[in-house]
Amino acid sequence: MVEKDAPDPQFDANTNRLLRREALRRAAEELSTMTGPGLEDALARISTEVTEEAAYRHAVAAEEADDANTVAVRKQQEKQ
Repeated sequence: MVEKDAPDPQFDANTNRLLRREALRRAAEELSTMTGPGLEDALARISTEVTEEAAYRHAVAAEEADDANTVAVRKQQEKQ
């Protein structure tokens, strides 16, 4: 009589191979810009980079404006 829950090495090997193949296929699909999810991820990364760069530029500009304002206030105080 054959045990119903006996491990089958060939079945396990085939299952593992198919699982690896599917995982690689999904990973490749996520990285590919030719698919919907891949394109969406690429655009999201670009949007994040552009937003971070814009925020940095605004922070630098605000700091420079604040520095210029501080210098102007000091000069005005020196005149008085």
